[in-house]
Amino acid sequence: MTVPLPADSRSLYRHGMTPDINHDESARINVLASLNAAVAATLSKGVKLAYEHEVLPKLTAEDLNLSHPKAQTGAMIRDAIRPSPVYQSWASLRRMIQEMNRQTSRHIAIRQMSDLQERAIALTEDSNDCTLVLNPSLKVPRYLANADNHLQPGGYHTEIEPGDMTAAATYDVATFVTAMGMFGPKGDSAGRGMAQWLAEHHPNFKPKRILDIGAAHGNNTLPLAAAFPEAEVVALDAGAPMLRYGQARALSMGVSNVRFVHGAAEEIDKSLGTFDLIQSTMVFHETSGTALPQILKRIYAALNPGGLTTHLEQPNFTPVTPVFDRFLRNWDSWYNNEPFWVQLHGMDFKTELHAAGFDPDKCIESGVNPNLEPGQYPSWAGRISRHDHEHAKPEAVQQGYNGETWYLFGAWK
Repeated sequence: MTVPLPADSRSLYRHGMTPDINHDESARINVLASLNAAVAATLSKGVKLAYEHEVLPKLTAEDLNLSHPKAQTGAMIRDAIRPSPVYQSWASLRRMIQEMNRQTSRHIAIRQMSDLQERAIALTEDSNDCTLVLNPSLKVPRYLANADNHLQPGGYHTEIEPGDMTAAATYDVATFVTAMGMFGPKGDSAGRGMAQWLAEHHPNFKPKRILDIGAAHGNNTLPLAAAFPEAEVVALDAGAPMLRYGQARALSMGVSNVRFVHGAAEEIDKSLGTFDLIQSTMVFHETSGTALPQILKRIYAALNPGGLTTHLEQPNFTPVTPVFDRFLRNWDSWYNNEPFWVQLHGMDFKTELHAAGFDPDKCIESGVNPNLEPGQYPSWAGRISRHDHEHAKPEAVQQGYNGETWYLFGAWK
């Protein structure tokens, strides 16, 4: 079958901190992105067939009963399908692509370690010191320190040497392969989509202070800063390398109304003040069952009356989510260092928001379409969702995510 092709890696937007990518490195990135697309479009269908023809006939109604914990998480299917050669091929390729992606991107970043630091110094030497606030004594939360999310060695907070930014540069490059270009040339399609959603659904909402939690290097923060140029925007993250890189990146792109602050989401410092809009993009699935309610309570306390909190995330399972879909959607938890996915998929986000203090009648659930900057990709590049094959999608509001329609939950205060 015909497989849509991701855009060429040379379509990546080059800001002032973009690592230099030579010919061979660009070719490797393109091969990995295209292989990722092929696995999603072809082998994934084989996994479904293997389930239907090899696994399902051997399972009983009790095995598939959603009152059974292993059925609720899909672990029942995981255990039963392991011997299938089709599944083994699909699973090993998915894991291999992630490992090779991080290896390739890490090599690109590390060989330019000193150059990246010099560039950042040149870009930030005339900036206000308040645009980057680091906390050398910050204790990185266990859910980040103990799991190299996305198989990134050391996660996004580890520094090889003082002033290191290679974790952020790795993330900047590797995201293209992971999303097969569908996060846009600036990796900002979620932030652009969020800004568009606010403009369409709440055109009179004009926040003066915005907090982006788990902002990484600000790829999804900057579209909000552009949408509300009069606002003071705070990008909060626990990774110092991400923030150093993000500050220099933003300044190189002409964005000066963002302050990059070092901190953990569950310990939002009162010194940051209060906000009219508090948002996050794919952050909660990398926290924990203990941290999530703490973060929501901090958000409630830091939100001004009449303010809004919005979060783009993995959608939770509904009572009708099939066992096979649960298995596929939890696969990353078991094999891609996303340990909290299993628990998160079983949560009711409206219930969690209510427990944090929000009025249930003011809670919202919606879908946000990714907004790809027009004219940045060649006409032949296909639109691809890495997770498109992983679930039935009767309603985008409930089921869409990552390159198709982002799942949104939040609340007004």
